Amino acid sequence: MPFQITTTVTCYLLPDDGAQAKADFLAHLLDPGETWIIAYAFTLTGMINDLLAAHKAGIPLHIYLDHSQEVGTVEKPLVQQLVSAGVEVTIGTSPAGSQYICHTKGMVSDPAANGGSLWCWEGSTNFSLSAWKQVNTALVFASQQWRDEFVAQFQGLVEYAWTNEKSMQLMSSPPPDAGKAPAATRARYGLSPAPKNGGAASTPSIPSRNSKAKSGKRR
Repeated sequence: MPFQITTTVTCYLLPDDGAQAKADFLAHLLDPGETWIIAYAFTLTGMINDLLAAHKAGIPLHIYLDHSQEVGTVEKPLVQQLVSAGVEVTIGTSPAGSQYICHTKGMVSDPAANGGSLWCWEGSTNFSLSAWKQVNTALVFASQQWRDEFVAQFQGLVEYAWTNEKSMQLMSSPPPDAGKAPAATRARYGLSPAPKNGGAASTPSIPSRNSKAKSGKRR
């Protein structure tokens, strides 16, 4: 359902603000709290390095990526690098149908362990090398409601992908918190209700993907 938030927003209009937006984005990744990312293109090298460092430091990371881009020759080895390091990555499309893409470029981070504040990023800017020189927008703000809605959608997307798009996955088994999507999100995505005892819905472990897929057009 649509919702409204009231907050202060830092607005970037690219390419004019591209250099600053990119610098601010990467700087934040150096010390995040628990983080959820939903993305289309995912080829920004500095971002990959920072996420690997955050994972090594014990920061919980949850990533959902569009399938059409993940199979591309540039993105695929970067994503595999994250998965091989133990970073949680789910691959998928749209609950409206596998013919539709995941086109969000968003991220939320809870306050870091050493302080800070909630951090939200949303806009048209891909997490790629070229996006910062394209005509794009990016918004940075702090909103608990946005964070909660974003995470609820993320959880629904992850469960939908592991239920209906298992062949796309690079991880050998679902994330530990798979099955925790809120009831309203589960209903919208056609997922079975969570167990009444409060436990996570079961999602079977599957072999990791080893078949080749065609690359989608990168934007």
